[in-house]
Amino acid sequence: MKVVTFKRRAHFGRTTIAPGEPVLLPDRAAANLLADCPSLVAVAGFDGHYNKYEGQPLDGRSLLLVRHGGFGDLLFLTPLLRYLDERYKHAGLAVACGRRYHGVFLRNPNVRRIFAYPVKLKDFISYDYQLCYEGTLETSTDPSCHAVDLMARHAGLADVGDKRLVYEVEAALAHKGKNILRNELKVKAGDATVGLHLRASSPIRTYPLESSLLVAATLGAAGARVFLLGAEGDWGKTVGRKLPPSVKFRNVDNLCGRFRTMDHTAAFLSRLDLLIGPDSSLVHFAGALDIATVALYGPFPGAVRTKYYPRCMTLEGRYARPPDIRECTPCFKHGPRPCPQAGDDGASPCLRNLEPEKVIRFALGSLAKRGIERANAR
Repeated sequence: MKVVTFKRRAHFGRTTIAPGEPVLLPDRAAANLLADCPSLVAVAGFDGHYNKYEGQPLDGRSLLLVRHGGFGDLLFLTPLLRYLDERYKHAGLAVACGRRYHGVFLRNPNVRRIFAYPVKLKDFISYDYQLCYEGTLETSTDPSCHAVDLMARHAGLADVGDKRLVYEVEAALAHKGKNILRNELKVKAGDATVGLHLRASSPIRTYPLESSLLVAATLGAAGARVFLLGAEGDWGKTVGRKLPPSVKFRNVDNLCGRFRTMDHTAAFLSRLDLLIGPDSSLVHFAGALDIATVALYGPFPGAVRTKYYPRCMTLEGRYARPPDIRECTPCFKHGPRPCPQAGDDGASPCLRNLEPEKVIRFALGSLAKRGIERANAR
């Protein structure tokens, strides 16, 4: 992290930084600003302001956790926050994250305050301890360390006990999700409902779109109601161009871009029987909400993300890079670029090798189990 001071008024979304007001930014963001506008910013180290939390007692003390996002990465912090709040009653726990991610913590009983990112230096140093998480997940290549444990380890703790994620759907949004299913989408009592997340936040972790759509078409033909979830435009970019003409969509609804915020999406998700998706936000919201999930992994081993989700079935694609007989998965690659081994479609070969038929088989098995549970509950 770096301390950045702007010589003119600056805006980060709805956060306004006054001239001369120092804020904290990750090293790369600070370097980019300095390269792009060297006459407008001053950059300095922040070690002198950092009283790093390393497991010290928090009786009567306060702690600020700093991480910009994304949604899943912030959810991985919630078991640590619960552990600290329960162990040190009335601990002053706060988080600083991007404003679009605030919904992760708005109804979290363990968080006392949420700061918009970038965090202002005056707010940062007002806490007894601070802990910055930028780069923590991105630099880990330990195939045995789950993200929740990694967050705890960074805080100097060997274990946080309960590993379940903490997230609560707003009651009004949950009711709205129910109304959308019943009144707008005309879902009938007893219909099996499936959410299918089309894209991860990174192309390297995105399941091939033609495979996703084949899964949707097959499950719809089997009688399930399938709802495609994603950003606005995801459906238009793919439908009609990825599947053979013989494949028809039945019982498949496009909800890409339908929900205004991630909280709205999570509320709708909470009403479904099953989620199918790549290593991205909705899989982790489903884990927090105890929704049955078929998670699709390749670049990352599923165990480091989904091991603590009891209703999650994780499928992994494999790929051996020719002419090397050694598999290159898992590669632990992040970032906005496709896999270096990807073809023209940009899909990671490991995920392309995860057959849609296998995904469909596990999804149908989960729905069949859900049907039995419903019948026994009557």
